[in-house]
Amino acid sequence: MAYKEVSRVDVMEVIRRWQQGDSQRHIAAGTGLSRDTIRKYLAAAVESGVQREGPNPTEEQLSRLVALSRSGPRQTVAPAEELLESWGDQIYRWVTVDRLQVTRIQELLAQRGCAVSYTSLRRFLQRRNWRRRSLRTVRMEQSPPGEVAEMDFGRLGYIQDEEIGRRCTVWALLVVLTYSRHCFLWPAYGQKLEDVIAGLEAAWSFFGGIPKYLVIDNFPAAVAGADALHPRLTRGFLEYSQHRGFITDPARVRRPKDKPMVERSVQYARERFFKGGDFKDLFDVRNQAQRWCRDVAGLRIHGTTRRQPLQVFLDEERQALLPWDGVPYEVTHWRTAKVHTDHHVACQYALYSVPSTLCPPGQQVEVGLGTKLVRIFHRGQLVKVHPRQPKGGRSTDTADYPAELSAYTLRAPDAIKRKAAEQGPAVAEFAERLFDGPLPWSRIRQGHKLIRLGESYTPQRLDAACRRALDVDLIDVGRVERILVQALEQQETPDYPPALPAGRFARPGDVFAHGKAHTHQSTGSTESAQLKTGGQS
Repeated sequence: MAYKEVSRVDVMEVIRRWQQGDSQRHIAAGTGLSRDTIRKYLAAAVESGVQREGPNPTEEQLSRLVALSRSGPRQTVAPAEELLESWGDQIYRWVTVDRLQVTRIQELLAQRGCAVSYTSLRRFLQRRNWRRRSLRTVRMEQSPPGEVAEMDFGRLGYIQDEEIGRRCTVWALLVVLTYSRHCFLWPAYGQKLEDVIAGLEAAWSFFGGIPKYLVIDNFPAAVAGADALHPRLTRGFLEYSQHRGFITDPARVRRPKDKPMVERSVQYARERFFKGGDFKDLFDVRNQAQRWCRDVAGLRIHGTTRRQPLQVFLDEERQALLPWDGVPYEVTHWRTAKVHTDHHVACQYALYSVPSTLCPPGQQVEVGLGTKLVRIFHRGQLVKVHPRQPKGGRSTDTADYPAELSAYTLRAPDAIKRKAAEQGPAVAEFAERLFDGPLPWSRIRQGHKLIRLGESYTPQRLDAACRRALDVDLIDVGRVERILVQALEQQETPDYPPALPAGRFARPGDVFAHGKAHTHQSTGSTESAQLKTGGQS
């Protein structure tokens, strides 16, 4: 026969009938209790001071009588308990100081002649609360609708992705609204900032709104410095929370009770959704997860609220969420970089120029890497915007270089020609002649040298030197520099004598050709012979 626990009302009825003069037989017939049970309670009542002809029992006396009916194990001292009492101090040191496991303590006791079972030893430790802290807790007050959401990461398992052709680990980003317990599951291949923000954007789209507070775990993409009192968020995630309007509250490290609503939900999603499922790729997993959140997890009877999360969400919480505009958010990664001597910063294996007037070399700047644009800030001021470059790419604005070096950055003869025209007309003509050839790029250094000569010897002297070089068809920057060094441009150009008239013995050019040397030699011998004979044949 099963054990029957006597209620408080039954105990009070036994005492009331006994004080009215009923016998134990009549009390048993009226209450349904056995006479042995009635005899036990009456004896305990007399022992606690209750009189048959006296007043009703007090609350303290009645509580003692009710305690006799409590079910549970008898508080008896087992033989193992008596045996372990003598080893209490030694066991306490093993547990608190040496931090030994129960199995190891059992082995050490057996070596010393105290053989007890593992269950008896564990019960001995639990009764004295030596093994672990008491699991006391209090239930937190329910948050208002749309106030708080909790987010957690967990591993679901592996899938064979047909699209990329390999086996991949699938992680779960799970968001739970604490009021309605409605949840959203976002499978992903990683926990980077792009994965987190993509999952949250999908969650806001699924819920149709945004909560006021979001409790997150301490993952590196969102939390830069984990601290129980003053956690520090990464700039990328902080900007996202500011853009969407919710406040982020990171949980403490290894404190699952800081986000209890979502803590066991990852395990629930793994067991009820992922295990045994058939998935083709990540896109397929996400589609099935969204249907599961709506049709399975949303329509179940929650173990705590005893209501359907989806129904509670639609009736009470959806209208309390912050509005969501639906515009995709551009993820920005922030890096700190140093301006190098070439007036560029290197970020994500790409180079971006920085204005020399605002950020000289050696300064630290903040680089915001977006999907399409790269923004560079110096002391909170936006100084440059570049299109995003791939690895190994470079985005250079020649206007960012210093003015005195801009000519060297433009590897084009036209820029040098324009600079030379500012020195004088002869310098401009000399530059035109200098680059007038099949390979103008090979004379870039000579063009820069020509411009520097005007800075060293004044444009007037350079123009005169170039005029002197042009008069003699001398297109050589090195010779122009020699003219300036020797001050030859200040001398007048000498007049060359006119060409001599054709003489009696002048010969045409073909006389000196190698192919006709023998013919001319024969002709010359004949003429000599005629002169010697007086012209007679």
